[in-house]
Amino acid sequence: MSTLHEVILPPAPIRREEALRYAMQPRTADGSGFPQMDACIRMAEGKITCRAVWRMDALAWEADRLDLGFAETESSALRRRLDGCDRAILFAATAGMEMERLILRAKAISPLHGLCMHAVGAAIIEEACDRLCARLAEEHPDDALRPRFSPGYGDLPLAMQREVFAALDCGRKLGLTLTDTLLMQPGKSVTAIIGLSAKGDNDR
Repeated sequence: MSTLHEVILPPAPIRREEALRYAMQPRTADGSGFPQMDACIRMAEGKITCRAVWRMDALAWEADRLDLGFAETESSALRRRLDGCDRAILFAATAGMEMERLILRAKAISPLHGLCMHAVGAAIIEEACDRLCARLAEEHPDDALRPRFSPGYGDLPLAMQREVFAALDCGRKLGLTLTDTLLMQPGKSVTAIIGLSAKGDNDR
């Protein structure tokens, strides 16, 4: 059985430009007319510690499917992403219930504050995933890590979340649950697969 590794990702500065992007603001906008975003960033700044759990598995390639170690898939999109890889890291990360509480508080102020806090939460968890991936790259200096790929992307079924949650013991390790409609709770959470290959071997 693959070893589960737990990671704590302390609060980091919230990237305002990313929060604006998740709020669907035009890339050319500076958000100067969006004071609700600044208010939400102030509410969340320094308060959200993200947590993650990950495992590594060897990949087994077959003619029409890929054995990920915790599940099998025929997804052509994932096979392309992992082409040349012999291992993959599976991870789950969450901003936790404190982020959910901040979203509820913001919604109580106004719908626009709620929208902004959702965007802030998205920026926080994505930045945490970026830090996790950077940490994994440092821990595997001889390997090239591919960009992360999540269930629901391309033709990789969202239903794979069930296998992901079981493989990572998400409920016990992170307090993360999956609804009947495959939504994660807390909502500001991410699961993903990262391919690894020896540097120089099909590195892309």
